[in-house]
Amino acid sequence: MAVCKFCGKEMVGAASCVESHILINGEKYSPVPYKKRPDTIFRKGQGRCPDCNVMPGGFHHVGCGMEICPKCGNRWIYCRCSGIKRRLDESSRGKCKVIPFKIRRKV
Repeated sequence: MAVCKFCGKEMVGAASCVESHILINGEKYSPVPYKKRPDTIFRKGQGRCPDCNVMPGGFHHVGCGMEICPKCGNRWIYCRCSGIKRRLDESSRGKCKVIPFKIRRKV
């Protein structure tokens, strides 16, 4: 099973990652909680995040592909807003760098 390196919780059963703030260019932002997608004909009853498995209203685990950037509103792995996610309790687990998506150049 996968354990989040940021909060130490098992991602399959955790309702949320720990509370944190995101530092982007020296400014603090609050992370965007996960919102359940509307049910469709093809997908019903999907309450949890399909990538990191948090419940609606919970905070995504570090590295989740569905996390929304609090600065620009796009998915964080695709935007250019690189930042650092820090725990609010500033515990020994400290911080976890989030690597921004980089466009590959053709060689």
